[in-house]
Amino acid sequence: MAAALPRLDRSNPSSRLGIDSQPVLAPAAPAVVSMVAAVREQKSERAGSWRYSTQLNEQLTAGQRALEYVDQLSDQLSGLKLKLSQELGQRRVDREELSSKVAEFSTLWAARSQHTGGSIDGHLKFHLAQDAKEVFRARGLELESLSSGTAEMLTFYTGVRGTGPASVAVGGEISRENLLRQFNRALAPSGIRTEADQSGALVFSVAEEALPSLQSKLAIRGGGIRFPAGQANRLKLESELPAITPSHWSTDDHASVRQSLQKVVMALEQLEQTRAAISSAMGEAKLAIEQLSTMNESEWAQSFVGDFNGRFNQSSDYRFFSDIAPALMGMSRYRVLSLLALR
Repeated sequence: MAAALPRLDRSNPSSRLGIDSQPVLAPAAPAVVSMVAAVREQKSERAGSWRYSTQLNEQLTAGQRALEYVDQLSDQLSGLKLKLSQELGQRRVDREELSSKVAEFSTLWAARSQHTGGSIDGHLKFHLAQDAKEVFRARGLELESLSSGTAEMLTFYTGVRGTGPASVAVGGEISRENLLRQFNRALAPSGIRTEADQSGALVFSVAEEALPSLQSKLAIRGGGIRFPAGQANRLKLESELPAITPSHWSTDDHASVRQSLQKVVMALEQLEQTRAAISSAMGEAKLAIEQLSTMNESEWAQSFVGDFNGRFNQSSDYRFFSDIAPALMGMSRYRVLSLLALR
Protein backbone atom coordinates (compact mmCIF):
# COMPACT_ATOMS: atom_id res chain seq x y z
CA MET A 1 0.00 0.00 0.00
CA ALA A 2 1.41 3.34 -0.96
CA ALA A 3 2.54 5.63 1.80
CA ALA A 4 0.15 8.40 2.63
CA LEU A 5 1.04 11.79 1.26
CA PRO A 6 1.86 14.38 3.92
CA ARG A 7 -0.92 16.80 4.51
CA LEU A 8 -0.36 20.49 3.85
CA ASP A 9 -2.00 22.72 6.44
CA ARG A 10 -3.50 25.41 4.23
CA SER A 11 -4.83 27.22 7.24
CA ASN A 12 -1.28 28.15 8.26
CA PRO A 13 0.32 30.38 5.60
CA SER A 14 3.67 30.11 7.37
CA SER A 15 3.84 26.38 6.71
CA ARG A 16 5.72 25.21 3.59
CA LEU A 17 6.39 21.61 2.59
CA GLY A 18 10.10 20.59 2.56
CA ILE A 19 11.74 17.66 0.79
CA ASP A 20 11.86 15.74 4.06
CA SER A 21 8.15 16.33 4.67
CA GLN A 22 9.02 18.87 7.35
CA PRO A 23 7.69 22.39 7.22
CA VAL A 24 10.11 25.11 6.11
CA LEU A 25 9.90 28.27 8.16
CA ALA A 26 8.76 31.45 6.51
CA PRO A 27 11.26 34.32 6.01
CA ALA A 28 12.34 36.04 9.20
CA ALA A 29 10.40 39.03 10.39
CA PRO A 30 11.80 42.51 9.61
CA ALA A 31 12.99 42.91 13.21
CA VAL A 32 15.06 39.73 12.91
CA VAL A 33 16.54 40.87 9.59
CA SER A 34 17.54 44.18 11.14
CA MET A 35 19.23 42.35 14.00
CA VAL A 36 21.19 40.17 11.59
CA ALA A 37 22.29 43.24 9.61
CA ALA A 38 23.39 44.93 12.83
CA VAL A 39 25.47 41.91 13.82
CA ARG A 40 27.09 41.84 10.37
CA GLU A 41 27.86 45.56 10.62
CA GLN A 42 29.47 45.07 14.03
CA LYS A 43 31.56 42.22 12.63
CA SER A 44 32.62 44.45 9.72
CA GLU A 45 33.60 47.21 12.12
CA ARG A 46 35.55 44.78 14.29
CA ALA A 47 37.29 43.41 11.18
CA GLY A 48 38.25 46.92 10.11
CA SER A 49 39.48 47.79 13.58
CA TRP A 50 41.43 44.54 13.67
CA ARG A 51 43.01 45.38 10.30
CA TYR A 52 44.15 48.79 11.42
CA SER A 53 45.23 47.49 14.81
CA THR A 54 47.40 44.93 13.03
CA GLN A 55 49.00 47.67 10.94
CA LEU A 56 49.59 49.78 14.02
CA ASN A 57 51.14 46.83 15.84
CA GLU A 58 53.46 46.30 12.89
CA GLN A 59 54.43 49.95 13.16
CA LEU A 60 55.11 49.49 16.86
CA THR A 61 57.37 46.56 16.03
CA ALA A 62 59.22 48.67 13.46
CA GLY A 63 59.58 51.44 16.01
CA GLN A 64 60.98 49.05 18.61
CA ARG A 65 63.58 47.73 16.15
CA ALA A 66 64.56 51.27 15.21
CA LEU A 67 64.79 52.28 18.85
CA GLU A 68 67.08 49.37 19.69
CA TYR A 69 69.31 50.25 16.74
CA VAL A 70 69.52 53.92 17.71
CA ASP A 71 70.48 52.85 21.24
CA GLN A 72 73.26 50.66 19.84
CA LEU A 73 74.59 53.58 17.80
CA SER A 74 74.42 55.88 20.83
CA ASP A 75 76.23 53.38 23.04
CA GLN A 76 79.08 52.99 20.56
CA LEU A 77 79.33 56.74 20.00
CA SER A 78 79.36 57.41 23.73
CA GLY A 79 82.28 55.01 24.09
CA LEU A 80 84.06 56.66 21.18
CA LYS A 81 83.42 60.09 22.64
CA LEU A 82 84.97 59.03 25.96
CA LYS A 83 88.02 57.57 24.22
CA LEU A 84 88.54 60.66 22.06
CA SER A 85 88.32 62.89 25.13
CA GLN A 86 90.88 60.76 26.95
CA GLU A 87 93.27 60.84 24.00
CA LEU A 88 93.23 64.63 23.96
CA GLY A 89 94.79 64.57 27.42
CA GLN A 90 97.60 62.20 26.33
CA ARG A 91 100.91 63.18 24.81
CA ARG A 92 100.49 60.62 22.06
CA VAL A 93 97.38 59.60 20.16
CA ASP A 94 96.59 55.89 20.00
CA ARG A 95 95.63 55.99 16.34
CA GLU A 96 95.22 52.21 16.01
CA GLU A 97 92.64 51.87 18.79
CA LEU A 98 90.76 55.00 17.73
CA SER A 99 90.65 53.86 14.11
CA SER A 100 89.33 50.49 15.26
CA LYS A 101 86.50 52.12 17.22
CA VAL A 102 85.60 54.40 14.32
CA ALA A 103 85.57 51.43 11.93
CA GLU A 104 83.36 49.47 14.31
CA PHE A 105 80.83 52.29 14.43
CA SER A 106 81.04 52.77 10.66
CA THR A 107 80.14 49.10 10.12
CA LEU A 108 77.10 49.39 12.38
CA TRP A 109 76.01 52.62 10.70
CA ALA A 110 76.29 51.09 7.22
CA ALA A 111 74.09 48.16 8.30
CA ARG A 112 71.13 50.31 9.38
CA SER A 113 68.85 48.83 6.71
CA GLN A 114 69.44 45.30 7.98
CA HIS A 115 69.01 46.34 11.62
CA THR A 116 65.86 48.42 11.13
CA GLY A 117 64.20 46.86 8.09
CA GLY A 118 64.54 50.17 6.27
CA SER A 119 62.71 52.29 8.84
CA ILE A 120 65.66 54.67 9.38
CA ASP A 121 67.30 56.39 6.42
CA GLY A 122 70.71 57.95 6.04
CA HIS A 123 69.40 61.27 7.35
CA LEU A 124 68.22 59.65 10.59
CA LYS A 125 64.59 60.09 9.66
CA PHE A 126 62.22 57.44 10.95
CA HIS A 127 59.73 55.88 8.51
CA LEU A 128 56.80 53.97 9.99
CA ALA A 129 56.16 52.33 6.64
CA GLN A 130 59.75 51.05 6.51
CA ASP A 131 60.54 52.67 3.19
CA ALA A 132 63.85 54.43 3.74
CA LYS A 133 64.85 56.34 0.62
CA GLU A 134 68.07 57.77 -0.75
CA VAL A 135 67.76 61.30 -2.11
CA PHE A 136 69.86 62.37 -5.09
CA ARG A 137 70.11 65.01 -7.80
CA ALA A 138 70.98 64.55 -11.45
CA ARG A 139 73.33 67.01 -13.11
CA GLY A 140 71.60 68.93 -15.90
CA LEU A 141 68.07 68.31 -14.59
CA GLU A 142 66.92 71.59 -13.01
CA LEU A 143 63.31 72.68 -12.79
CA GLU A 144 64.06 76.15 -14.13
CA SER A 145 65.64 74.94 -17.37
CA LEU A 146 63.24 72.02 -17.82
CA SER A 147 60.08 74.10 -17.47
CA SER A 148 61.14 76.91 -19.83
CA GLY A 149 62.82 77.28 -23.21
CA THR A 150 62.44 75.17 -26.34
CA ALA A 151 60.35 72.01 -26.07
CA GLU A 152 62.29 68.75 -26.04
CA MET A 153 61.64 65.07 -25.41
CA LEU A 154 63.90 63.41 -22.84
CA THR A 155 64.12 59.62 -22.74
CA PHE A 156 65.42 57.84 -19.62
CA TYR A 157 66.94 54.39 -19.41
CA THR A 158 67.04 53.15 -15.80
CA GLY A 159 68.27 49.62 -16.36
CA VAL A 160 65.71 48.29 -13.88
CA ARG A 161 64.54 44.82 -14.87
CA GLY A 162 61.12 44.76 -16.47
CA THR A 163 61.13 48.43 -17.48
CA GLY A 164 61.74 50.09 -20.82
CA PRO A 165 62.59 53.63 -21.95
CA ALA A 166 60.63 56.37 -20.15
CA SER A 167 59.96 59.67 -21.93
CA VAL A 168 59.24 63.11 -20.47
CA ALA A 169 58.30 66.21 -22.50
CA VAL A 170 60.06 69.31 -21.16
CA GLY A 171 60.24 72.98 -22.13
CA GLY A 172 57.60 74.91 -23.99
CA GLU A 173 56.68 76.83 -20.82
CA ILE A 174 55.27 73.72 -19.18
CA SER A 175 54.12 74.25 -15.60
CA ARG A 176 56.23 72.76 -12.83
CA GLU A 177 53.26 70.78 -11.59
CA ASN A 178 52.80 69.07 -14.96
CA LEU A 179 56.53 68.52 -15.25
CA LEU A 180 56.68 66.77 -11.89
CA ARG A 181 53.62 64.72 -12.78
CA GLN A 182 55.29 63.56 -16.01
CA PHE A 183 58.49 62.61 -14.23
CA ASN A 184 56.65 60.59 -11.61
CA ARG A 185 54.52 58.75 -14.15
CA ALA A 186 57.52 57.94 -16.31
CA LEU A 187 59.93 56.88 -13.57
CA ALA A 188 57.52 55.29 -11.07
CA PRO A 189 57.82 51.79 -12.66
CA SER A 190 61.55 51.96 -11.85
CA GLY A 191 60.85 52.86 -8.24
CA ILE A 192 62.01 56.47 -8.63
CA ARG A 193 60.10 59.34 -7.02
CA THR A 194 60.49 62.97 -8.15
CA GLU A 195 59.71 66.12 -6.20
CA ALA A 196 60.83 69.67 -5.61
CA ASP A 197 62.78 70.35 -2.43
CA GLN A 198 62.31 73.35 -0.13
CA SER A 199 64.35 75.59 -2.41
CA GLY A 200 62.44 74.48 -5.53
CA ALA A 201 65.21 72.27 -6.90
CA LEU A 202 64.40 68.98 -8.61
CA VAL A 203 65.34 65.97 -6.48
CA PHE A 204 64.85 62.24 -6.89
CA SER A 205 64.52 59.46 -4.35
CA VAL A 206 64.81 55.70 -4.58
CA ALA A 207 65.11 52.81 -2.15
CA GLU A 208 68.53 52.86 -0.52
CA GLU A 209 69.50 49.43 -1.81
CA ALA A 210 68.59 50.42 -5.38
CA LEU A 211 70.80 53.51 -5.63
CA PRO A 212 74.17 51.81 -6.35
CA SER A 213 72.71 50.03 -9.38
CA LEU A 214 70.98 53.18 -10.56
CA GLN A 215 74.20 55.19 -10.35
CA SER A 216 75.86 52.86 -12.83
CA LYS A 217 72.93 52.46 -15.23
CA LEU A 218 70.73 55.57 -15.36
CA ALA A 219 71.16 57.19 -18.79
CA ILE A 220 69.36 59.87 -20.78
CA ARG A 221 68.84 60.79 -24.44
CA GLY A 222 67.60 64.22 -25.48
CA GLY A 223 66.75 66.01 -28.69
CA GLY A 224 69.98 67.97 -28.99
CA ILE A 225 68.83 70.94 -26.86
CA ARG A 226 69.47 70.15 -23.22
CA PHE A 227 70.94 66.70 -23.81
CA PRO A 228 72.50 65.17 -26.94
CA ALA A 229 70.40 63.16 -29.37
CA GLY A 230 71.46 59.74 -30.61
CA GLN A 231 72.99 57.37 -28.11
CA ALA A 232 71.98 57.72 -24.46
CA ASN A 233 74.54 59.19 -22.09
CA ARG A 234 75.08 58.23 -18.46
CA LEU A 235 73.60 60.71 -15.98
CA LYS A 236 75.85 61.88 -13.17
CA LEU A 237 73.99 61.43 -9.88
CA GLU A 238 74.86 63.42 -6.79
CA SER A 239 73.74 61.83 -3.53
CA GLU A 240 73.12 63.89 -0.45
CA LEU A 241 75.59 63.28 2.35
CA PRO A 242 74.18 61.16 5.18
CA ALA A 243 73.60 62.66 8.61
CA ILE A 244 76.64 60.85 10.01
CA THR A 245 79.87 60.45 8.02
CA PRO A 246 82.38 58.38 10.04
CA SER A 247 84.61 58.18 6.96
CA HIS A 248 85.39 61.85 7.59
CA TRP A 249 86.50 61.28 11.18
CA SER A 250 90.29 61.43 11.30
CA THR A 251 92.34 60.36 14.31
CA ASP A 252 95.87 61.06 13.06
CA ASP A 253 96.79 63.77 15.57
CA HIS A 254 95.38 65.92 18.37
CA ALA A 255 93.89 68.47 15.98
CA SER A 256 92.00 65.87 13.96
CA VAL A 257 90.90 64.07 17.14
CA ARG A 258 89.45 67.33 18.46
CA GLN A 259 87.51 67.86 15.21
CA SER A 260 86.26 64.28 15.24
CA LEU A 261 85.14 64.69 18.83
CA GLN A 262 83.00 67.66 17.83
CA LYS A 263 81.40 65.61 15.04
CA VAL A 264 80.72 62.72 17.42
CA VAL A 265 79.00 65.08 19.86
CA MET A 266 76.83 66.42 17.04
CA ALA A 267 75.99 62.88 15.94
CA LEU A 268 74.91 62.00 19.48
CA GLU A 269 72.58 65.01 19.50
CA GLN A 270 71.07 63.91 16.19
CA LEU A 271 70.53 60.39 17.51
CA GLU A 272 68.76 61.80 20.55
CA GLN A 273 66.41 63.75 18.28
CA THR A 274 65.72 60.61 16.24
CA ARG A 275 65.06 58.64 19.41
CA ALA A 276 62.54 61.25 20.53
CA ALA A 277 60.80 61.13 17.14
CA ILE A 278 60.56 57.32 17.26
CA SER A 279 59.21 57.37 20.81
CA SER A 280 56.63 59.97 19.83
CA ALA A 281 55.50 57.92 16.82
CA MET A 282 55.21 54.80 18.97
CA GLY A 283 53.16 56.72 21.52
CA GLU A 284 50.77 57.88 18.81
CA ALA A 285 50.42 54.30 17.53
CA LYS A 286 49.65 52.98 21.02
CA LEU A 287 47.06 55.70 21.54
CA ALA A 288 45.44 54.89 18.19
CA ILE A 289 45.23 51.20 19.12
CA GLU A 290 43.50 52.08 22.39
CA GLN A 291 41.03 54.32 20.58
CA LEU A 292 40.28 51.66 17.96
CA SER A 293 39.44 49.20 20.71
CA THR A 294 36.61 51.43 21.96
CA MET A 295 35.21 52.98 18.79
CA ASN A 296 34.72 52.11 15.14
CA GLU A 297 36.89 53.40 12.29
CA SER A 298 34.58 56.23 11.30
CA GLU A 299 34.33 57.56 14.85
CA TRP A 300 38.09 57.29 15.29
CA ALA A 301 38.80 59.20 12.05
CA GLN A 302 36.35 61.97 12.96
CA SER A 303 37.85 62.20 16.43
CA PHE A 304 41.37 62.50 15.01
CA VAL A 305 40.43 65.22 12.53
CA GLY A 306 38.57 67.16 15.20
CA ASP A 307 41.45 66.89 17.64
CA PHE A 308 44.00 68.00 15.05
CA ASN A 309 41.91 70.98 13.95
CA GLY A 310 41.32 71.90 17.57
CA ARG A 311 45.03 71.98 18.32
CA PHE A 312 45.87 73.83 15.13
CA ASN A 313 43.35 76.58 15.83
CA GLN A 314 44.49 77.17 19.39
CA SER A 315 46.23 80.37 20.47
CA SER A 316 49.75 81.17 19.37
CA ASP A 317 51.14 79.56 22.52
CA TYR A 318 54.25 77.58 21.55
CA ARG A 319 53.03 74.59 23.58
CA PHE A 320 50.18 74.03 21.15
CA PHE A 321 52.28 74.64 18.06
CA SER A 322 54.90 72.14 19.19
CA ASP A 323 52.30 69.36 19.04
CA ILE A 324 51.78 69.73 15.29
CA ALA A 325 55.13 71.16 14.23
CA PRO A 326 56.74 67.75 13.46
CA ALA A 327 53.97 66.98 10.96
CA LEU A 328 54.43 70.32 9.19
CA MET A 329 58.21 70.38 8.94
CA GLY A 330 59.38 70.63 5.34
CA MET A 331 55.93 71.39 3.95
CA SER A 332 57.04 74.19 1.68
CA ARG A 333 55.09 75.39 -1.35
CA TYR A 334 57.22 73.25 -3.61
CA ARG A 335 56.59 70.06 -1.60
CA VAL A 336 52.85 70.72 -1.75
CA LEU A 337 53.08 71.11 -5.52
CA SER A 338 55.01 67.85 -5.69
CA LEU A 339 52.26 66.03 -3.81
CA LEU A 340 49.55 67.53 -5.99
CA ALA A 341 51.46 66.40 -9.07
CA LEU A 342 50.97 62.76 -8.01
CA ARG A 343 47.19 62.88 -8.35
